[in-house]
Amino acid sequence: MRTRRIGLFVMLSLATAMGGLRAMQVVQAPPGGAEFDHLIPDLNAACAVVREKPGIWPYRAFPYGPLGLEIRKAKSPAEADLARGFHLGVAAGACGIPEDQITAYFFCGPACPGDRRNHLAGQMAAVLALKKAFEGLPKVRLVAIWAPGDEFRVNDVFFMGGKVREAIPSPTMGFVPSGDWKPWPSVGAYAQRLGIPESRIRDLTRQMRDIGLSALVRDRAGIRLVGVGIGDNESGLIFPRPGAPRPRVGAQWPDGRKYAIVEEVSTGVFYYETT
Repeated sequence: MRTRRIGLFVMLSLATAMGGLRAMQVVQAPPGGAEFDHLIPDLNAACAVVREKPGIWPYRAFPYGPLGLEIRKAKSPAEADLARGFHLGVAAGACGIPEDQITAYFFCGPACPGDRRNHLAGQMAAVLALKKAFEGLPKVRLVAIWAPGDEFRVNDVFFMGGKVREAIPSPTMGFVPSGDWKPWPSVGAYAQRLGIPESRIRDLTRQMRDIGLSALVRDRAGIRLVGVGIGDNESGLIFPRPGAPRPRVGAQWPDGRKYAIVEEVSTGVFYYETT
């Protein structure tokens, strides 16, 4: 989502972050209504470190981090896309990010997509080793990291600010994070529930940082190793499931994103970017 598409969301964001949904209703309410309003306090809290150090915005706003948003129950891809756009505008406003800087890190010039592709494709041995390690943890569908570097996420469990909390999806839109949480005593306690030692999770996050990845995602399409991204813009490598269709430019995801770039960089391994 280029900056020009989120101008409206940015205009609304400061009022929403400060006054909640009622402040936005005078113009347009976001999909999810009160559920959207409910997640704003957590956005404000996650922005505290960005307000102190604005330079970490691109690395804290990764799609699966505390300033990202999953929308699991949207009525349509268009509704999911609209909600994600509102959310990005609110997050940027809460963090104090100027409009022209919201997606500037991703849209950094014509050479950037090729540079991102080459950075990942040039580490294929490490990428394949990480994919194999991730495949060996069938109860783990998502691992994500962001800045600061000591925070991470496993499935819907976030380790942030010394707290371990599981995000509870909102009932109507399936927002994650939603503003509702279940506390866990430790990362190790959750890892034990998954039947794995905590060290296996820590090893994945270490390998991700070494390669320059922000998330590992397992879904119906296959396995994605996500590099950088923000909002509906995501880049990385995808390993389609056996028998699944090859990714193609223009194909739409269930959450409204579309492939903007697809290149096969190794047999059965595709570099992709979405918008």
